[in-house]
Parts: sequence; C-alpha cells; structure tokens
Amino acid sequence: MRLTLPIALALLAPLPIFAQETWREPLTGIEFVRMPAGCYVMGDTFGKGEANEQPPHEVCLKSYWIGRYEVTQGEWQKAVSVNPSAYVGSDRLPVDSVNQMDIAGFIFRLSEANPGRTFRLPTEAEWEYACRAAGQQAMFGGKPPPAGANTAEYAERHGEGTVPVGTFPPNALGLHDMSGNLWEWVSDIYAPDAYVHHRRDNPRHVADGPARLLRGGAWSHDAGFSRCSKRHMHCRPTARFDFVGFRLVLEAD
Repeated sequence: MRLTLPIALALLAPLPIFAQETWREPLTGIEFVRMPAGCYVMGDTFGKGEANEQPPHEVCLKSYWIGRYEVTQGEWQKAVSVNPSAYVGSDRLPVDSVNQMDIAGFIFRLSEANPGRTFRLPTEAEWEYACRAAGQQAMFGGKPPPAGANTAEYAERHGEGTVPVGTFPPNALGLHDMSGNLWEWVSDIYAPDAYVHHRRDNPRHVADGPARLLRGGAWSHDAGFSRCSKRHMHCRPTARFDFVGFRLVLEAD
C-alpha cells in the first residue's frame, strides 16, 4: 500500500487532547459522548485488511454524539417492552438479535421523548472515527484482543455469548466495546468499492441493493474481525443474529 504525502503525515500526527463532553438521554439513560469534528485516514492503514477496506482515504466529519456503550437490554426495555436477546441475565448485557426495523422502532420512541433531537445509526465513517478515538492510528477500539475484548478467543475460555458492557477497558475517548462483544449495525449500504466513491466530507454510501453493514467484531468471531477498519457481515436489514447489536448516534446541534 502506497500512501500520498498528506495521508502519510496525517498518520504520524499526534492525537489531539479533547475535553470529554457527555449527555444522558432521559428516557433510557443512554450516555452519549461528543466526538470532535476532524479529519482522519479511513480504511486499512496497517496492511492487515481486505480489498473492500481500500483505498485509505481522508475523511472529514462534523461533530456528533455516539453512545459510550452498545445499547443495553435495560436501556432497550425502557423504550421497548419486548427483549429479543438470546443472552440474558443482566440489564447491563447489550441487546442482541435486533434488526434495523427493530432499531427504527426504538429510535422512534427516543425521538418522541426528545423533541428536536435526531437519533440514528452511525455511518461507517463515523463508526470508524469513533473506534479509532477521533481517527488516530489505532488498529482496535481499545486494548487489543484477546485481553482487551470479547472475541472468540475470550469466548472459548469463558463461554460463548455477550458480557456486560464496560467489562473491558475503553478506547482513548472512553468508548467501550468498539471491538468485540457484538457486531454493530451502521447505516451505509454495502458495496465492496464504496471507498472509491466516498466524498471527503461526511460520507455515507447509498446505492441500490439490500446489503447493510456490521462493524466491530463479536464474541462469535476471531480477533482479526474486530479491527476498526474491518468491513464485514454485510446482510439484509431484516436479519437477526445473536451476535449483532448496535449503538446510536445523536446529531450535534
């Protein structure tokens, strides 16, 4: 992989220090962390990825808020009465087995409770920026697995399934389980060459076709699948799996 000079310099730049701003949604208690506006190099910058993670390209994002944790079963049930999860036993377990239609219903309840606020799934670019702690050169969203994430290596020793959110250390901006625990839905429509078509500012790939994307890896997959740049598990938005959950974005004012 050959990088242009601006991209190479961006990879070498030190991570800025940001004061962390948070907001808690009153109906469910979901805690959101504000991501600073900024630019970063999206895609496989380590040479460990696949063709659909190419080419590395500069992306610039406006500020937004993102959940500190994957949405938990306790938070889900404060807005939606039925818990669809396969792995239960604690309100702090992330909600699993949800599809994008289920999530749309959850978002509708949040929007009713918070007039004027816009909740949604993150774009791929927003999700990866958050995983990389505001776009720094990070392969994983926190300490590398298996010690730092609930991936298949951890599950083989401790049992299959999810663990309570916050079990593992966060990334540099305080976000937990960006790598491992559950795959997370994002809003982009999948295309293997999406990065060729990305615009620089606030990209979101929209195209014909049913495939949606999951990010971040899970207890069901090996550690390599939990890389921040990994694009995997593109599937129909109606699909439900016991290794899939989500976290939300709240648009900034």
